[in-house]
Amino acid sequence: MRPDLPARQRNSLMNRQMTGRLLRSAAAAVITISVLAVPALATTSGPSDVAAPLAGLPTLPCDPQGANSRDGQLAATLNGELTGTLADSMTAYRTSCARVVVKAVHDRGLSERAAVIAITTTIVESTLKNVDGGDATSIGLFQQQNGWGSRENRLKPVWAANAFLDAMEHAYPGGSWQTAPIGDVCQEVQRSGHPDRYAPQAADAQRIVARLWDDQPVDEAARGPLWNRTRWAAGTWDTSATKVDGSMSLTDTAVASVPNRNMYAFNVVKGSGIWYRGRTAAGVWAASATQIDTNPNITAVAATGLNDGTLHVFAIVPGSGVWHRTRAVDGTWSNAALVDTNPYTVAIAAAALPNGTLSLFTAVPGSGVWVRDRATTGTWAASATHIDSNPYITSVAATGLPNGTLHVFNLVSGSGVWYRSRTVGGTWAAAADPIDLNDSVSSVSAAGLPDGTLHVTTVVPGNGIWDRTRSAAGTFSNATRIDTNPKAFGTYTAGLNNGTLQIGALIDVT
Repeated sequence: MRPDLPARQRNSLMNRQMTGRLLRSAAAAVITISVLAVPALATTSGPSDVAAPLAGLPTLPCDPQGANSRDGQLAATLNGELTGTLADSMTAYRTSCARVVVKAVHDRGLSERAAVIAITTTIVESTLKNVDGGDATSIGLFQQQNGWGSRENRLKPVWAANAFLDAMEHAYPGGSWQTAPIGDVCQEVQRSGHPDRYAPQAADAQRIVARLWDDQPVDEAARGPLWNRTRWAAGTWDTSATKVDGSMSLTDTAVASVPNRNMYAFNVVKGSGIWYRGRTAAGVWAASATQIDTNPNITAVAATGLNDGTLHVFAIVPGSGVWHRTRAVDGTWSNAALVDTNPYTVAIAAAALPNGTLSLFTAVPGSGVWVRDRATTGTWAASATHIDSNPYITSVAATGLPNGTLHVFNLVSGSGVWYRSRTVGGTWAAAADPIDLNDSVSSVSAAGLPDGTLHVTTVVPGNGIWDRTRSAAGTFSNATRIDTNPKAFGTYTAGLNNGTLQIGALIDVT
């Protein structure tokens, strides 16, 4: 909270800029952003949050890609070690924020003690959250006021951490911060009205840094085998999951079903394109997978089935866009065709409606979510429609219901899952509603059932897989944990016309 830095120092801090701003897709009208407020009625999946003066304020992601499975594992470990403010309150999201700060210190070439000082400060100032608000003009992990720099920069965790470290080195020249009491260093930089609050958190900061320091850098994407679990029409779940694909190189998964209740899982294999495996109506999975796309650069897959028995599969090729491939009723696959040329798309979802139309949803960092529709004739809309301009959406799920409505679930990094629907007439809700405020959710999928209910599946790193139901009347239930595996990182959800629900999960082996 220190606004009184020397002018040269303030100018230095304000001049730090994040490079590589992503281009945005140019198309149709913008509908209201999913505001990152925290309404009281929304519920979370996973552990509850700590009580703090900043509770209820909107949060932003620390890592643009969100929390990962390793963050969840470390959070679970730290919850058995911390004794201060964050005792039993570490989440994958908080761990991702600590990871970003520790990496900034590491990359700067400073010692672990500098990381402990920085983490101590963030525990006190924001409870390790990138808060978009707070005391007066204070924002971000370090609750920095206007004098530190622009609003945009103060909400960038790497910039904010470096600004803090700049001020620390300015206040303690010659490395003298390495021997000064940690609480004193925090106070000298922050100039808090409560100087006694820092020292008690230093021990927990040390424990957090000790867990993260040797993990730098984290650069290997999660990968692992695919498992499937069934929820029967009566509402009971299988007591255990079935291994669908034992490959240790699966990085993304999607599912599609057709009216005869055959189901197909499509998996991205690192460096090897897309492979799929079928499941019969009797529940028997194919003994081996079949490759349908050899492009080694594919990063994500989405799929849906139409009532005519055809399958539609979509793949992201970074720098190229989204490609579409169809499987006819006789099992013949088409060549891939480019349906969206935005080279920055990071996530996709597909949904089919009973009338034979289907919709492709794309998430573009810094831009939000776009939808492009395919008519029953097979013709794609000439342009995509912008349905959500939230710049922090990292994943999207979608499903149609028998009544012809469309339902979309956007994962906002650091803010949970937000829901938006489209009427039979094609009108989108003006704003998205939060249905899960767990800031650590890393993956979302969804499916509808013949009775008009739909299910939303979320992965919480370190805390398993959760299911939430929307009744035919439109009411969402609380989330129920259906699998405790802490290493789950990707999911699919399929609703079959006999009322059963199929949920798949990728399990990280990295």
